[in-house]
Amino acid sequence: MTVHCLASGSSGNSLLVVSEAGALLVDAGIGVRTLKRWCGERGVALESLCGVLVTHEHGDHSVGAVPLAVKYKVPIVATAGTLAALQRSDKRDFPTQALSPGSETALGAFGIRALLTTHDAAEPCGFRVETSSTALVYATDTGSITPDVRSACCGASLLVIEANHDIHRLRFGPYPESLKSRILARTGHLSNNAAADLVLGHSLEHGPASVWFSHLSEVNNTPGIVKAYWKRRWQEAGCAASPAAVEIAQRDSPSLVWRAGAQAVQKSLF
Repeated sequence: MTVHCLASGSSGNSLLVVSEAGALLVDAGIGVRTLKRWCGERGVALESLCGVLVTHEHGDHSVGAVPLAVKYKVPIVATAGTLAALQRSDKRDFPTQALSPGSETALGAFGIRALLTTHDAAEPCGFRVETSSTALVYATDTGSITPDVRSACCGASLLVIEANHDIHRLRFGPYPESLKSRILARTGHLSNNAAADLVLGHSLEHGPASVWFSHLSEVNNTPGIVKAYWKRRWQEAGCAASPAAVEIAQRDSPSLVWRAGAQAVQKSLF
């Protein structure tokens, strides 16, 4: 399995997951023209995708999903609530496959499990995507770490986890109080604190994994803040070195590549 982070932020989110037997997208919050170019540069034609997994209907995760499904006849895999929300906003017919949180399905060469998340959307979810030899977990746009997400991390080689904001920076930043409350709510977004606690606890109990901290706020976070907070957490826990291979996904352009058996590769951010 090879995973490409095409974008991860409020302007768009998408992962391209490729195996020897096929490829899929996790979220399609980017226009179809750009998706076609970025996937083509990685050797994948959109019409060859076995599916597009959509976590929820917000545009930064779904704007390209329905146009892609309509044009290339690629099924959208999502919860019933997300599919209904997409169908309300675009009346065209497109292939779908509903998947309830906690349930599993086969999609081409991949095993897919939908994971319960908590976000202010119709029926949001995360995903565990696996082949016979490896697995990734994708959990962004969730205000809390659910048992579904925590258990799905066990045995996964790559964790793509939201680290949306620094709590202090958000609380004392320029956003209106209503938006601050929304982000900090259980149905909002994960803070650096929550993301680091999940990764640290998982790594100490189950061993190291590759981790992509993702969906960073442009206003309330920076890659440097995330890395500094992560370093402080594992040092406070008494670790001599980072217990996970942590990288930061860029917001609006392709940045990270992960291959089974290898560490992440990233453009320089500093």
